Amino acid sequence: MPVRMPTPQDLRDAGRRFGFDVHDEEVDGFSQYIREMLPAYRRLDELVAPTVPVKYPRRDFGARPATDDNRDNGWAWRCSIPGAPNGPLTGKTVGLKDHVRVAGIPMMNSSSLMEGYVPTEDATIVTRLLDAGAEIIGKVVNGSHCFDAIGLSIYPGPQPINPSGPATGRYCAGGSSNGSAVVVANGDADITMGGDQGGSIRIPAAWCGIVGLKPTFGLIPHTGLAGLDPTVDHTGPMTKTVRDCALALQAVAGADGLDPRQKDVQVKDYTAQLEAGVGGLRIGILTQGFGHAQSMPEVDAAVREAARVLERVGATLADVSVPMHLDGNAILWPLMIQGGNETNKQDGWGHGWSGHYALDHVNFMHRAIKARANDLPLGLKLVLLLGEYTYQRYGMHYYAKAQNLTRALRAAYERIFEDVDVLLMPTIPFTAPPMPEEELSPYEFLSIFANMIHNTGSFNATGHPALTVPCGEHEGLPIGLQLVGRHFEDDVLLRAAYAYEQS
Repeated sequence: MPVRMPTPQDLRDAGRRFGFDVHDEEVDGFSQYIREMLPAYRRLDELVAPTVPVKYPRRDFGARPATDDNRDNGWAWRCSIPGAPNGPLTGKTVGLKDHVRVAGIPMMNSSSLMEGYVPTEDATIVTRLLDAGAEIIGKVVNGSHCFDAIGLSIYPGPQPINPSGPATGRYCAGGSSNGSAVVVANGDADITMGGDQGGSIRIPAAWCGIVGLKPTFGLIPHTGLAGLDPTVDHTGPMTKTVRDCALALQAVAGADGLDPRQKDVQVKDYTAQLEAGVGGLRIGILTQGFGHAQSMPEVDAAVREAARVLERVGATLADVSVPMHLDGNAILWPLMIQGGNETNKQDGWGHGWSGHYALDHVNFMHRAIKARANDLPLGLKLVLLLGEYTYQRYGMHYYAKAQNLTRALRAAYERIFEDVDVLLMPTIPFTAPPMPEEELSPYEFLSIFANMIHNTGSFNATGHPALTVPCGEHEGLPIGLQLVGRHFEDDVLLRAAYAYEQS
Protein backbone atom coordinates (compact mmCIF):
# COMPACT_ATOMS: atom_id res chain seq x y z
CA MET A 1 0.00 0.00 0.00
CA PRO A 2 2.31 2.80 -1.25
CA VAL A 3 2.00 6.17 0.48
CA ARG A 4 0.62 8.77 -1.89
CA MET A 5 1.51 12.44 -1.87
CA PRO A 6 -1.03 14.44 0.18
CA THR A 7 -2.96 17.10 -1.69
CA PRO A 8 -3.07 20.69 -0.44
CA GLN A 9 -6.60 19.98 0.80
CA ASP A 10 -5.38 16.91 2.71
CA LEU A 11 -2.92 19.15 4.57
CA ARG A 12 -5.56 21.78 5.33
CA ASP A 13 -7.98 19.09 6.59
CA ALA A 14 -5.30 17.58 8.81
CA GLY A 15 -4.52 20.98 10.31
CA ARG A 16 -8.19 21.68 10.87
CA ARG A 17 -8.51 18.49 12.96
CA PHE A 18 -5.89 19.96 15.28
CA GLY A 19 -7.46 23.42 15.24
CA PHE A 20 -4.95 25.37 13.15
CA ASP A 21 -5.01 26.81 9.66
CA VAL A 22 -2.49 25.88 6.97
CA HIS A 23 -1.82 28.89 4.80
CA ASP A 24 -0.92 28.72 1.08
CA GLU A 25 2.75 29.49 1.67
CA GLU A 26 2.89 26.77 4.35
CA VAL A 27 1.17 24.31 2.04
CA ASP A 28 3.90 24.86 -0.55
CA GLY A 29 6.69 24.43 2.01
CA PHE A 30 5.17 21.37 3.68
CA SER A 31 4.44 19.76 0.30
CA GLN A 32 8.01 20.22 -0.92
CA TYR A 33 9.45 18.74 2.29
CA ILE A 34 6.95 15.87 2.45
CA ARG A 35 7.80 14.96 -1.14
CA GLU A 36 11.41 14.49 -0.01
CA MET A 37 10.33 12.36 2.98
CA LEU A 38 8.09 9.92 1.09
CA PRO A 39 10.96 7.74 -0.22
CA ALA A 40 11.52 6.60 3.39
CA TYR A 41 7.94 5.33 3.59
CA ARG A 42 8.26 3.70 0.17
CA ARG A 43 11.45 1.99 1.31
CA LEU A 44 9.57 0.61 4.31
CA ASP A 45 7.11 -0.97 1.87
CA GLU A 46 10.05 -2.81 0.29
CA LEU A 47 11.57 -4.07 3.55
CA VAL A 48 10.40 -7.32 5.16
CA ALA A 49 9.55 -6.90 8.84
CA PRO A 50 10.49 -9.72 11.24
CA THR A 51 7.64 -12.04 12.20
CA VAL A 52 7.13 -14.60 14.95
CA PRO A 53 7.61 -18.07 13.43
CA VAL A 54 4.90 -20.68 13.92
CA LYS A 55 6.68 -23.48 15.76
CA TYR A 56 3.89 -26.07 15.62
CA PRO A 57 2.37 -26.37 12.12
CA ARG A 58 -1.41 -26.68 11.91
CA ARG A 59 -2.82 -29.94 10.60
CA ASP A 60 -6.37 -29.26 11.80
CA PHE A 61 -7.70 -25.73 11.42
CA GLY A 62 -11.05 -26.82 12.87
CA ALA A 63 -14.44 -25.17 12.52
CA ARG A 64 -17.08 -23.23 14.39
CA PRO A 65 -18.93 -25.74 16.59
CA ALA A 66 -22.48 -26.75 15.89
CA THR A 67 -25.00 -25.81 18.56
CA ASP A 68 -25.41 -29.42 19.63
CA ASP A 69 -21.64 -29.74 20.12
CA ASN A 70 -21.25 -26.58 22.18
CA ARG A 71 -22.28 -27.36 25.72
CA ASP A 72 -23.21 -24.19 27.64
CA ASN A 73 -22.23 -22.11 24.57
CA GLY A 74 -18.61 -21.72 25.67
CA TRP A 75 -16.75 -22.40 22.42
CA ALA A 76 -16.15 -19.95 19.56
CA TRP A 77 -14.05 -22.40 17.52
CA ARG A 78 -12.99 -26.03 17.88
CA CYS A 79 -9.69 -27.42 16.62
CA SER A 80 -6.83 -29.69 17.62
CA ILE A 81 -3.27 -28.40 17.86
CA PRO A 82 -1.09 -30.94 19.65
CA GLY A 83 2.07 -29.76 21.34
CA ALA A 84 5.36 -31.42 22.25
CA PRO A 85 5.13 -35.16 22.96
CA ASN A 86 6.33 -34.70 26.54
CA GLY A 87 6.11 -31.91 29.07
CA PRO A 88 4.47 -30.78 32.29
CA LEU A 89 1.15 -30.24 30.50
CA THR A 90 1.12 -33.53 28.60
CA GLY A 91 -2.44 -34.81 28.51
CA LYS A 92 -3.91 -31.40 29.36
CA THR A 93 -6.42 -29.76 27.03
CA VAL A 94 -6.41 -25.98 26.65
CA GLY A 95 -8.90 -23.41 25.40
CA LEU A 96 -7.87 -19.85 24.54
CA LYS A 97 -9.91 -16.70 24.97
CA ASP A 98 -10.74 -15.38 21.52
CA HIS A 99 -8.52 -12.32 21.89
CA VAL A 100 -5.46 -14.59 21.61
CA ARG A 101 -3.81 -14.83 18.19
CA VAL A 102 -3.43 -18.39 16.86
CA ALA A 103 -2.04 -18.72 13.34
CA GLY A 104 -4.62 -20.02 10.89
CA ILE A 105 -7.51 -19.89 13.39
CA PRO A 106 -10.08 -17.07 13.11
CA MET A 107 -9.96 -14.48 15.88
CA MET A 108 -13.31 -12.76 16.40
CA ASN A 109 -12.95 -11.20 19.86
CA SER A 110 -16.72 -11.71 19.89
CA SER A 111 -17.30 -8.88 17.42
CA SER A 112 -18.74 -8.72 13.91
CA LEU A 113 -16.13 -6.02 13.29
CA MET A 114 -13.48 -8.77 13.31
CA GLU A 115 -15.31 -11.10 10.91
CA GLY A 116 -12.77 -12.44 8.42
CA TYR A 117 -9.61 -11.86 10.46
CA VAL A 118 -7.26 -14.86 10.58
CA PRO A 119 -3.92 -14.26 12.36
CA THR A 120 -0.65 -15.33 10.76
CA GLU A 121 1.33 -15.62 14.01
CA ASP A 122 0.97 -17.38 17.35
CA ALA A 123 0.91 -15.45 20.60
CA THR A 124 3.84 -16.25 22.88
CA ILE A 125 1.59 -18.10 25.32
CA VAL A 126 0.38 -20.37 22.50
CA THR A 127 3.90 -21.55 21.72
CA ARG A 128 4.74 -21.97 25.41
CA LEU A 129 1.64 -24.04 26.14
CA LEU A 130 2.46 -26.29 23.19
CA ASP A 131 6.10 -26.50 24.28
CA ALA A 132 4.82 -27.80 27.63
CA GLY A 133 2.95 -30.64 25.91
CA ALA A 134 -0.60 -29.27 26.02
CA GLU A 135 -3.15 -29.74 23.24
CA ILE A 136 -5.02 -26.60 22.21
CA ILE A 137 -8.57 -27.68 21.47
CA GLY A 138 -10.21 -24.39 20.56
CA LYS A 139 -10.97 -20.72 21.08
CA VAL A 140 -13.56 -19.77 23.70
CA VAL A 141 -16.04 -16.90 23.49
CA ASN A 142 -15.65 -13.71 25.47
CA GLY A 143 -17.42 -10.43 26.05
CA SER A 144 -17.01 -8.32 22.95
CA HIS A 145 -13.58 -6.70 22.66
CA CYS A 146 -12.94 -7.75 26.30
CA PHE A 147 -15.13 -4.93 27.66
CA ASP A 148 -18.09 -6.74 29.19
CA ALA A 149 -17.93 -7.78 32.84
CA ILE A 150 -21.22 -9.69 32.81
CA GLY A 151 -20.68 -11.56 29.54
CA LEU A 152 -23.75 -10.70 27.46
CA SER A 153 -22.22 -9.02 24.38
CA ILE A 154 -21.47 -12.16 22.39
CA TYR A 155 -21.11 -12.30 18.61
CA PRO A 156 -22.48 -14.28 16.88
CA GLY A 157 -24.04 -15.69 20.06
CA PRO A 158 -25.63 -17.24 21.98
CA GLN A 159 -24.42 -16.21 25.42
CA PRO A 160 -22.56 -18.75 27.55
CA ILE A 161 -24.59 -20.20 30.41
CA ASN A 162 -23.09 -20.67 33.87
CA PRO A 163 -22.74 -24.47 34.22
CA SER A 164 -22.31 -24.20 37.99
CA GLY A 165 -25.67 -22.57 38.61
CA PRO A 166 -28.70 -24.49 39.87
CA ALA A 167 -30.65 -26.51 37.34
CA THR A 168 -33.75 -24.46 38.09
CA GLY A 169 -32.59 -21.49 36.00
CA ARG A 170 -30.08 -19.96 33.60
CA TYR A 171 -27.42 -17.77 35.21
CA CYS A 172 -24.77 -15.39 33.90
CA ALA A 173 -21.23 -16.71 33.63
CA GLY A 174 -19.55 -13.31 34.07
CA GLY A 175 -17.10 -11.67 31.74
CA SER A 176 -15.28 -10.91 29.78
CA SER A 177 -13.55 -14.32 29.96
CA ASN A 178 -16.89 -16.09 30.29
CA GLY A 179 -16.23 -18.88 27.79
CA SER A 180 -12.90 -19.51 29.49
CA ALA A 181 -14.70 -20.18 32.78
CA VAL A 182 -17.57 -22.14 31.27
CA VAL A 183 -15.51 -24.78 29.43
CA VAL A 184 -13.40 -25.44 32.53
CA ALA A 185 -16.39 -25.57 34.87
CA ASN A 186 -18.26 -28.05 32.65
CA GLY A 187 -15.17 -30.22 32.07
CA ASP A 188 -14.66 -29.54 28.36
CA ALA A 189 -11.09 -28.27 28.95
CA ASP A 190 -8.53 -28.64 31.72
CA ILE A 191 -7.04 -25.17 31.33
CA THR A 192 -8.04 -21.95 29.64
CA MET A 193 -6.21 -18.66 29.24
CA GLY A 194 -8.29 -15.59 30.03
CA GLY A 195 -7.67 -11.87 29.85
CA ASP A 196 -8.10 -9.35 32.66
CA GLN A 197 -8.19 -5.55 32.52
CA GLY A 198 -10.54 -4.96 35.47
CA GLY A 199 -11.46 -8.41 36.73
CA SER A 200 -12.26 -10.33 33.57
CA ILE A 201 -10.50 -13.52 34.71
CA ARG A 202 -11.61 -13.41 38.32
CA ILE A 203 -15.26 -12.44 37.80
CA PRO A 204 -16.26 -15.43 35.63
CA ALA A 205 -14.00 -17.77 37.60
CA ALA A 206 -15.71 -16.75 40.85
CA TRP A 207 -19.22 -17.02 39.43
CA CYS A 208 -18.56 -20.38 37.77
CA GLY A 209 -16.77 -21.90 40.77
CA ILE A 210 -13.26 -22.38 39.37
CA VAL A 211 -9.74 -21.05 40.02
CA GLY A 212 -8.59 -17.93 38.16
CA LEU A 213 -5.29 -16.07 38.43
CA LYS A 214 -4.55 -12.52 37.33
CA PRO A 215 -0.79 -12.76 37.67
CA THR A 216 1.67 -10.05 38.57
CA PHE A 217 1.73 -7.45 35.81
CA GLY A 218 4.29 -8.48 33.21
CA LEU A 219 4.89 -11.99 34.55
CA ILE A 220 3.21 -13.51 31.47
CA PRO A 221 3.94 -11.84 28.11
CA HIS A 222 0.96 -10.22 26.44
CA THR A 223 2.59 -10.53 23.01
CA GLY A 224 0.00 -11.52 20.42
CA LEU A 225 -3.10 -10.70 22.47
CA ALA A 226 -5.57 -7.90 21.77
CA GLY A 227 -5.57 -5.41 24.63
CA LEU A 228 -7.35 -2.41 26.06
CA ASP A 229 -4.53 -0.36 27.62
CA PRO A 230 -0.96 -1.66 27.94
CA THR A 231 -0.72 -0.58 31.58
CA VAL A 232 -3.63 -2.75 32.76
CA ASP A 233 -3.64 -5.70 30.31
CA HIS A 234 -3.07 -9.12 31.92
CA THR A 235 -3.49 -12.73 30.78
CA GLY A 236 -3.62 -15.70 33.11
CA PRO A 237 -4.78 -19.29 33.63
CA MET A 238 -8.24 -20.50 34.63
CA THR A 239 -8.51 -24.07 35.90
CA LYS A 240 -10.53 -26.50 37.97
CA THR A 241 -7.76 -26.99 40.52
CA VAL A 242 -5.01 -24.88 42.05
CA ARG A 243 -2.36 -27.40 40.94
CA ASP A 244 -3.39 -27.09 37.29
CA CYS A 245 -3.27 -23.29 37.69
CA ALA A 246 0.29 -23.55 38.99
CA LEU A 247 1.30 -25.89 36.16
CA ALA A 248 -0.14 -23.55 33.54
CA LEU A 249 1.55 -20.52 35.08
CA GLN A 250 4.87 -22.38 35.09
CA ALA A 251 4.47 -23.04 31.36
CA VAL A 252 3.73 -19.50 30.24
CA ALA A 253 5.57 -17.22 32.72
CA GLY A 254 8.76 -15.36 31.88
CA ALA A 255 10.05 -12.63 29.58
CA ASP A 256 9.88 -13.22 25.83
CA GLY A 257 11.94 -10.22 24.66
CA LEU A 258 8.98 -8.93 22.64
CA ASP A 259 6.80 -7.34 25.33
CA PRO A 260 8.29 -4.15 26.85
CA ARG A 261 5.81 -4.41 29.74
CA GLN A 262 8.03 -7.15 31.15
CA LYS A 263 10.71 -5.69 33.44
CA ASP A 264 12.79 -7.56 36.01
CA VAL A 265 10.48 -10.57 35.72
CA GLN A 266 10.90 -13.07 38.55
CA VAL A 267 9.83 -16.61 37.63
CA LYS A 268 9.57 -19.25 40.34
CA ASP A 269 8.75 -22.94 40.59
CA TYR A 270 5.03 -22.59 41.19
CA THR A 271 4.37 -26.21 42.07
CA ALA A 272 7.38 -26.80 44.36
CA GLN A 273 5.84 -25.23 47.47
CA LEU A 274 2.16 -26.00 46.89
CA GLU A 275 2.03 -28.54 49.69
CA ALA A 276 4.17 -26.56 52.14
CA GLY A 277 1.05 -25.34 53.92
CA VAL A 278 0.30 -21.92 55.36
CA GLY A 279 1.97 -22.26 58.74
CA GLY A 280 3.14 -18.79 59.75
CA LEU A 281 1.53 -17.10 56.72
CA ARG A 282 0.09 -13.72 57.73
CA ILE A 283 -3.28 -13.03 56.11
CA GLY A 284 -4.88 -9.60 56.26
CA ILE A 285 -8.68 -9.43 56.01
CA LEU A 286 -9.20 -6.21 54.06
CA THR A 287 -11.90 -4.17 55.80
CA GLN A 288 -12.75 -2.19 52.67
CA GLY A 289 -13.29 -5.43 50.70
CA PHE A 290 -16.54 -6.14 52.55
CA GLY A 291 -19.86 -4.40 53.05
CA HIS A 292 -20.25 -2.64 49.71
CA ALA A 293 -23.70 -1.33 48.88
CA GLN A 294 -24.14 -4.30 46.52
CA SER A 295 -22.60 -6.90 48.86
CA MET A 296 -24.65 -9.95 49.74
CA PRO A 297 -24.27 -10.79 53.46
CA GLU A 298 -23.99 -14.46 52.52
CA VAL A 299 -20.97 -13.74 50.32
CA ASP A 300 -19.20 -11.73 53.00
CA ALA A 301 -19.93 -14.45 55.57
CA ALA A 302 -18.64 -17.26 53.35
CA VAL A 303 -15.37 -15.41 52.73
CA ARG A 304 -14.86 -14.72 56.44
CA GLU A 305 -15.46 -18.40 57.14
CA ALA A 306 -12.84 -19.25 54.49
CA ALA A 307 -10.39 -17.04 56.40
CA ARG A 308 -11.11 -19.03 59.56
CA VAL A 309 -10.42 -22.25 57.65
CA LEU A 310 -6.99 -20.91 56.68
CA GLU A 311 -6.41 -19.94 60.29
CA ARG A 312 -7.23 -23.49 61.42
CA VAL A 313 -4.59 -24.91 59.08
CA GLY A 314 -1.84 -22.60 60.31
CA ALA A 315 -2.22 -19.05 58.99
CA THR A 316 -2.54 -16.04 61.26
CA LEU A 317 -5.33 -13.54 60.66
CA ALA A 318 -5.56 -9.80 61.19
CA ASP A 319 -8.05 -7.16 60.11
CA VAL A 320 -6.31 -4.54 57.98
CA SER A 321 -7.42 -1.30 56.39
CA VAL A 322 -6.46 0.36 53.10
CA PRO A 323 -8.90 3.29 52.79
CA MET A 324 -7.62 4.09 49.29
CA HIS A 325 -8.93 0.68 48.13
CA LEU A 326 -12.32 2.36 47.80
CA ASP A 327 -10.84 4.73 45.21
CA GLY A 328 -9.54 1.89 43.03
CA ASN A 329 -12.36 2.13 40.51
CA ALA A 330 -12.02 5.90 40.21
CA ILE A 331 -8.36 5.39 39.37
CA LEU A 332 -8.91 2.46 37.00
CA TRP A 333 -11.75 3.88 34.90
CA PRO A 334 -9.73 6.60 33.11
CA LEU A 335 -7.02 4.04 32.37
CA MET A 336 -9.53 1.72 30.71
CA ILE A 337 -11.64 4.42 29.06
CA GLN A 338 -9.07 6.92 27.81
CA GLY A 339 -6.38 4.28 27.46
CA GLY A 340 -8.77 2.04 25.53
CA ASN A 341 -9.83 4.94 23.35
CA GLU A 342 -6.23 5.72 22.39
CA THR A 343 -5.45 2.06 21.73
CA ASN A 344 -8.46 1.58 19.48
CA LYS A 345 -7.95 4.88 17.66
CA GLN A 346 -4.55 3.45 16.79
CA ASP A 347 -5.94 0.33 15.15
CA GLY A 348 -6.29 -1.74 18.32
CA TRP A 349 -2.60 -1.93 19.04
CA GLY A 350 -1.48 1.44 20.38
CA HIS A 351 1.87 3.04 19.71
CA GLY A 352 5.04 4.24 21.36
CA TRP A 353 6.33 0.99 22.79
CA SER A 354 9.26 -1.01 21.50
CA GLY A 355 7.55 -4.38 21.38
CA HIS A 356 6.36 -6.69 18.62
CA TYR A 357 3.45 -5.34 16.57
CA ALA A 358 1.03 -7.73 14.88
CA LEU A 359 0.96 -5.99 11.49
CA ASP A 360 -1.88 -8.08 10.09
CA HIS A 361 -4.03 -7.17 13.10
CA VAL A 362 -3.12 -3.47 12.85
CA ASN A 363 -3.97 -3.38 9.13
CA PHE A 364 -7.21 -5.33 9.56
CA MET A 365 -8.45 -3.12 12.40
CA HIS A 366 -7.61 0.06 10.47
CA ARG A 367 -9.73 -1.05 7.52
CA ALA A 368 -12.53 -2.54 9.63
CA ILE A 369 -13.09 0.49 11.84
CA LYS A 370 -13.20 2.81 8.84
CA ALA A 371 -15.55 0.56 6.86
CA ARG A 372 -17.76 -0.95 9.59
CA ALA A 373 -17.73 1.37 12.59
CA ASN A 374 -21.45 0.72 13.14
CA ASP A 375 -20.53 -2.86 14.01
CA LEU A 376 -18.67 -1.70 17.12
CA PRO A 377 -20.22 -3.28 20.24
CA LEU A 378 -21.85 -1.22 22.95
CA GLY A 379 -19.01 -1.51 25.45
CA LEU A 380 -16.37 -0.41 22.96
CA LYS A 381 -18.59 2.47 21.80
CA LEU A 382 -18.64 3.68 25.42
CA VAL A 383 -14.84 3.53 25.51
CA LEU A 384 -14.54 5.53 22.30
CA LEU A 385 -17.27 8.07 23.07
CA LEU A 386 -16.33 8.89 26.65
CA GLY A 387 -12.62 8.54 25.97
CA GLU A 388 -12.74 10.90 23.02
CA TYR A 389 -15.00 13.37 24.82
CA THR A 390 -12.72 13.61 27.84
CA TYR A 391 -9.68 13.92 25.58
CA GLN A 392 -11.18 16.67 23.44
CA ARG A 393 -12.46 18.55 26.49
CA TYR A 394 -9.72 17.92 29.06
CA GLY A 395 -6.84 16.38 27.13
CA MET A 396 -5.02 13.53 28.87
CA HIS A 397 -5.39 15.17 32.31
CA TYR A 398 -7.48 12.42 33.89
CA TYR A 399 -5.49 9.58 32.38
CA ALA A 400 -2.24 11.17 33.53
CA LYS A 401 -3.59 11.90 37.02
CA ALA A 402 -4.89 8.32 37.33
CA GLN A 403 -1.45 6.97 36.40
CA ASN A 404 0.14 9.17 39.07
CA LEU A 405 -2.45 8.06 41.65
CA THR A 406 -1.77 4.43 40.73
CA ARG A 407 1.65 4.81 42.31
CA ALA A 408 0.03 6.08 45.51
CA LEU A 409 -2.48 3.21 45.50
CA ARG A 410 0.31 0.70 44.95
CA ALA A 411 2.26 2.21 47.83
CA ALA A 412 -0.80 1.99 50.10
CA TYR A 413 -1.03 -1.75 49.53
CA GLU A 414 2.74 -2.15 49.86
CA ARG A 415 2.62 -0.57 53.33
CA ILE A 416 0.11 -3.23 54.40
CA PHE A 417 2.29 -5.94 52.88
CA GLU A 418 4.96 -4.98 55.41
CA ASP A 419 2.67 -6.49 58.07
CA VAL A 420 0.88 -9.26 56.17
CA ASP A 421 1.77 -11.64 53.35
CA VAL A 422 -1.64 -11.95 51.69
CA LEU A 423 -4.78 -9.82 51.51
CA LEU A 424 -8.16 -11.59 51.64
CA MET A 425 -11.59 -10.38 50.49
CA PRO A 426 -14.57 -11.47 48.36
CA THR A 427 -13.82 -11.63 44.65
CA ILE A 428 -17.27 -10.33 43.66
CA PRO A 429 -19.72 -8.79 46.17
CA PHE A 430 -22.63 -10.92 44.93
CA THR A 431 -23.33 -14.23 43.21
CA ALA A 432 -24.20 -14.63 39.53
CA PRO A 433 -27.51 -13.07 38.52
CA PRO A 434 -30.05 -14.81 36.29
CA MET A 435 -29.67 -14.38 32.54
CA PRO A 436 -31.92 -11.50 31.45
CA GLU A 437 -35.14 -12.72 29.87
CA GLU A 438 -35.25 -9.69 27.59
CA GLU A 439 -32.51 -7.69 25.92
CA LEU A 440 -31.13 -5.05 28.24
CA SER A 441 -31.27 -1.38 27.36
CA PRO A 442 -27.90 0.28 26.74
CA TYR A 443 -27.98 1.88 30.19
CA GLU A 444 -28.95 -1.38 31.94
CA PHE A 445 -26.15 -3.24 30.18
CA LEU A 446 -23.47 -0.64 30.87
CA SER A 447 -24.49 0.11 34.48
CA ILE A 448 -23.78 -3.46 35.59
CA PHE A 449 -20.01 -3.00 35.19
CA ALA A 450 -19.29 -0.60 38.04
CA ASN A 451 -20.94 -2.76 40.70
CA MET A 452 -18.82 -5.81 39.92
CA ILE A 453 -15.22 -4.67 40.15
CA HIS A 454 -15.06 -3.13 43.64
CA ASN A 455 -12.42 -5.66 44.70
CA THR A 456 -10.85 -6.60 41.36
CA GLY A 457 -10.10 -3.41 39.44
CA SER A 458 -7.55 -1.87 41.83
CA PHE A 459 -5.09 -4.68 41.24
CA ASN A 460 -5.14 -4.23 37.47
CA ALA A 461 -3.94 -0.69 38.06
CA THR A 462 -1.33 -1.63 40.68
CA GLY A 463 -0.21 -4.89 39.05
CA HIS A 464 -0.42 -7.01 42.21
CA PRO A 465 -1.21 -10.70 41.63
CA ALA A 466 -4.79 -11.65 42.53
CA LEU A 467 -6.28 -15.16 42.60
CA THR A 468 -9.85 -16.35 43.08
CA VAL A 469 -10.68 -19.79 44.48
CA PRO A 470 -14.16 -21.20 45.21
CA CYS A 471 -15.12 -20.91 48.88
CA GLY A 472 -18.76 -21.96 49.06
CA GLU A 473 -22.18 -21.46 47.54
CA HIS A 474 -25.36 -19.54 48.18
CA GLU A 475 -28.57 -21.02 46.78
CA GLY A 476 -26.49 -23.21 44.48
CA LEU A 477 -24.37 -20.35 43.09
CA PRO A 478 -20.59 -20.31 43.67
CA ILE A 479 -18.82 -17.73 45.83
CA GLY A 480 -15.23 -16.68 45.17
CA LEU A 481 -12.48 -15.92 47.70
CA GLN A 482 -9.88 -13.45 46.39
CA LEU A 483 -6.28 -13.56 47.61
CA VAL A 484 -3.86 -10.74 46.70
CA GLY A 485 -0.09 -10.74 47.17
CA ARG A 486 3.12 -8.83 46.65
CA HIS A 487 4.53 -8.42 43.15
CA PHE A 488 5.95 -11.71 41.83
CA GLU A 489 4.71 -13.63 44.89
CA ASP A 490 2.15 -15.48 42.82
CA ASP A 491 3.59 -18.66 44.35
CA VAL A 492 2.44 -17.54 47.82
CA LEU A 493 -1.12 -17.04 46.57
CA LEU A 494 -1.11 -20.48 44.94
CA ARG A 495 0.18 -22.06 48.15
CA ALA A 496 -2.53 -20.39 50.24
CA ALA A 497 -5.25 -21.28 47.72
CA TYR A 498 -4.02 -24.88 47.62
CA ALA A 499 -4.10 -25.13 51.41
CA TYR A 500 -7.69 -23.85 51.40
CA GLU A 501 -8.70 -26.13 48.53
CA GLN A 502 -7.23 -29.20 50.24
CA SER A 503 -8.81 -28.33 53.59
